[in-house]
Amino acid sequence: MARRATAWFRLLLRFAVDAIVAQRGRSLLTILGMAIGTASVVGVVSIGLLGREYVVGLIEGVGSNLVFAYGTGRGVNPEEIDFDDVPAFVAAVPGIQAIAPVLRTSELVPIKGETQQVAILGVTPAYEQVRNMVVESGRFFSEREDAQGAKVCVLSEDLAIELFGSTYPPDASLRLFGLRFRIVGVFREGVESAAAVQKSEAAGLAALIPFATFRNLSDLRYVDVVYIQSATPQAVPGVVRGVTDIITARHREISNFKIESLDQYLVLAQRVSRAVTLGLIAISAVSLLVGGIGIMNIMLVTVTERTSDIGIRLALGAGQRAIMVQFLLEAAILSLVGGVLGVILGAGVPFYVGWLYGVAVPVSGLSVTVAFTVSVAVGLFFGFYPARKAASMNIVDALGYA
Repeated sequence: MARRATAWFRLLLRFAVDAIVAQRGRSLLTILGMAIGTASVVGVVSIGLLGREYVVGLIEGVGSNLVFAYGTGRGVNPEEIDFDDVPAFVAAVPGIQAIAPVLRTSELVPIKGETQQVAILGVTPAYEQVRNMVVESGRFFSEREDAQGAKVCVLSEDLAIELFGSTYPPDASLRLFGLRFRIVGVFREGVESAAAVQKSEAAGLAALIPFATFRNLSDLRYVDVVYIQSATPQAVPGVVRGVTDIITARHREISNFKIESLDQYLVLAQRVSRAVTLGLIAISAVSLLVGGIGIMNIMLVTVTERTSDIGIRLALGAGQRAIMVQFLLEAAILSLVGGVLGVILGAGVPFYVGWLYGVAVPVSGLSVTVAFTVSVAVGLFFGFYPARKAASMNIVDALGYA
């Protein structure tokens, strides 16, 4: 019985393939439509994933496992984070790997015959690690130089280019606070995305000096911002709670402060990315729908053209089930081949582009599976009506069709 059923199915499959081959032009156009629809879905998901990875990379580039706390400066009696808060964080908050308080002011510095505003930041050596700074030339100042209040500085890439025309300045110095600071290095941010956390103090024209040096030369009594790097991503919420508790205990009003982490920005970026990707998938799915309608139109034309053949087969004893299965097989083959080509195109183009430009373009296995499955399902769905129409023909009317 099973052998007979297999032989019956193979015969119908051969009929279906022969019918498709007999109409090469029509079949190729239908397959092309399904391939474009499938490739669109896979490609759009890949673009969405690439965009999400890019945005997440920018945010994480500001600093990994980063928590930052600062005073808002608002309210009747605004408060700021003071110098004693920093060691209190280290002593009482578990999960802290590194901490980098920042002092900030600005000075007018003569550059190419003109005075320009330059941000002066007092930071600890940990700032380089916590904020993912990249030293372009020279070095960052050391713990020893910070402890001794050494008069050394590290320039931003923009400032070095403005002063010396390159990021490799000669053995030079810069006058800050009325004193001469020796330039020991040039830095840039790991990514130009500090604006993602609304704190871009090191961007543009900026000079970093040791925290202790800044404190000795300035009358500032509060910290502009404190960057805290947690030991693990899982420790970030605990660090946020711990810092919040310390500030609540040491200050009058917690509303005067902001304690945030990059997690909220990452979640927001991922939500936006998912929403955009879903919207693009919905738009690209229209091409699959159009491909399915194309299959139905082609199959209806085929049924009409082969009415006499269908009548002969019915007269010779072929059952309605056999006629329906044959036409459904034709629709399935068209959508199956189109789906396979679409998956190859949709996955192959991102790989090629990634190889060409040296960028890893992600391809979602789930999107490939879903796009292929939907492609075949659309073909069968839109092929069902023509197949049913063929199977329900009246023998006399079909034989008399001219």
